[in-house]
Amino acid sequence: MNNIEEEGPANVPAEQSDSLRSFIATLAQFSGDLSSLTCPSFLLSSVSLLEYSQYWGDHPKLFASIPQGETAEDRLLNATRWFISTLYGSYTSRATAAGMEKKPYNPILGEQFFAKWTNEEIGDTVLKAEQVSHHPPIMGFHLENKKAGIKLEGHCGQKSRFAMPAGIDVSQTGHVILTLPKFDEHYLVTLPSLNLRGIVTGRPYVELSGTTYIVSSAGLLTTIEYSTRGYFSGERHSFKATLKPISGGNPFFTAQGVWNGVSNYTDVKKNETKLFFDAGSDQSIPPEVAAISEMHPLESRRLWANVTNAINSRDYAAASKEKTQIEEAQRALARDRKEKGETQADALLVFDLVTEDNDETGRAFVNLKNALIDAVGPKALKEDDTKPHWRLRQP
Repeated sequence: MNNIEEEGPANVPAEQSDSLRSFIATLAQFSGDLSSLTCPSFLLSSVSLLEYSQYWGDHPKLFASIPQGETAEDRLLNATRWFISTLYGSYTSRATAAGMEKKPYNPILGEQFFAKWTNEEIGDTVLKAEQVSHHPPIMGFHLENKKAGIKLEGHCGQKSRFAMPAGIDVSQTGHVILTLPKFDEHYLVTLPSLNLRGIVTGRPYVELSGTTYIVSSAGLLTTIEYSTRGYFSGERHSFKATLKPISGGNPFFTAQGVWNGVSNYTDVKKNETKLFFDAGSDQSIPPEVAAISEMHPLESRRLWANVTNAINSRDYAAASKEKTQIEEAQRALARDRKEKGETQADALLVFDLVTEDNDETGRAFVNLKNALIDAVGPKALKEDDTKPHWRLRQP
């Protein structure tokens, strides 16, 4: 994979250089969550953040393979491999293709995205996603392969702040719950923190930092540590995963390498090391998405079509104008709902906020959350991670 951070400054359009300097100056002086700031159009990606939900399904065969493990340990290993496979698409693929990371559109409340991966052998994998909250921004998503017997439910939000020198740190809130009905197993997956660097040069790139966890209801735990300096592998974007009983003891599997490149795993009992995942050779599978003409007005690609067309044509003034129109219309709808006394849930949502009192995955989340905190400590989860779980409303 290319090391974006080692390349020279980006070729910022001359007419946008003042806009870039003004944006950086604003970042440096801003003390709150950066999600409310307006990003220069030439730094915008031509895609909504809601579409990033598709990266959970980037590798449908790996997703479908999780229930195929013969033992609980094997299934946790499969789940860990699948999770690592989602990181390249989520955080590096656009920088590899375009030479830099760009900011996606902030989804509007009620925005939706649907995708499907068709495969006769393993069955269809279907994604449904919606922006369930605008303040704070939260997107809910549901990924399922009924034939394989696996379901993913989760939500994600972002809290960002300026970090010296000239970077942005993003705390991802939320979590994922995997359900394997055949084994009556659930898995809680937490989300990594992001470090956006290279803004001064106009060539942003993403690093991952901190620690994430995958907790199995079978009493097992994967701990994944990320390094931005190549501590584990000698290369940037490295990670190390340790799989062991949540109650303690020796690991039964370990894995390490580069999350956007090659990694290997070791079967500790057998003392055997094999390939874990190779993001370069195991290419992601693009999903099937309806034509824009067939989409509902609130589906991402139709909603943002005019903005996307302007950005792709490098008409940044038109892109800013179209984006502002969408955002102003969203604000007007919010004022109208408030005047009518309508809640967001009554007006728009097809995802529900559930707790252990009224939902199986809500109970699973609470049990796994408590098990993780007992094993690792209260800092294992950010405050927002401990809140209830978003689930697709059932017919």
